Amino acid sequence: MSEVTLSEAQIAEFHERGFVHLREFIPHEMLVELRAGYDAATRGEYDVDGWNQKIAAGDILQLAMPNTHIPGWQGHEYLMRIVQVGKQLLGDDIEYKYDQLIYKPPGNAVELLWHQDAGYGWPGKANYRSTTCWLALSEASEEMGSLQFIPGSHRQGIAEHVDATYKNPIGGALEVMVDQDKAVVVEYGPGDVTFHHGRTLHYSRGNSTDQPRRGLSTHLWPEPNEE
Repeated sequence: MSEVTLSEAQIAEFHERGFVHLREFIPHEMLVELRAGYDAATRGEYDVDGWNQKIAAGDILQLAMPNTHIPGWQGHEYLMRIVQVGKQLLGDDIEYKYDQLIYKPPGNAVELLWHQDAGYGWPGKANYRSTTCWLALSEASEEMGSLQFIPGSHRQGIAEHVDATYKNPIGGALEVMVDQDKAVVVEYGPGDVTFHHGRTLHYSRGNSTDQPRRGLSTHLWPEPNEE
């Protein structure tokens, strides 16, 4: 496996802004392979309890643990590359914890509301030393629902999160009120990733295009999870 080495500037950007954008992080051949499994999952081709009940044409999908359930993904180099970067950003005890496939079909207006990942009650060290890799398996523009971030928000503690399940179908949805004028929009090419801190506020709008938005979130935090 080829080593992934971040520059000092990239590491500094992550710690200063709370996120860093790495272009063409996943090579094309690997991306084609991953996308085949991803698309099969969104079509309901795998018999996975907890997935089958969610898959419906035109609906946003949040499918838990795709690395466990999509054939060929466990032990795949894509995850090793992600973990390598997590360790460079936050320390050698950073490991893969869980992942989720969040798919926005064409014309789906559902937003991912402003929140912090650690605001969902991540335990122990994960609450203040964690990162999420967001991988675009195909282009992800602002109109498709690419991620937006509030720079420096990871240094402001855990914000007040309010229940937003009444306006969002994603399980246990929470929301933070923010000054959206401070938001930075990241637009992703195929294979691009962002790594954001567990306390970085982020959001994505609905997908108003005729193309699907294929996103994969991989969450990393220290092992073990004690204080």
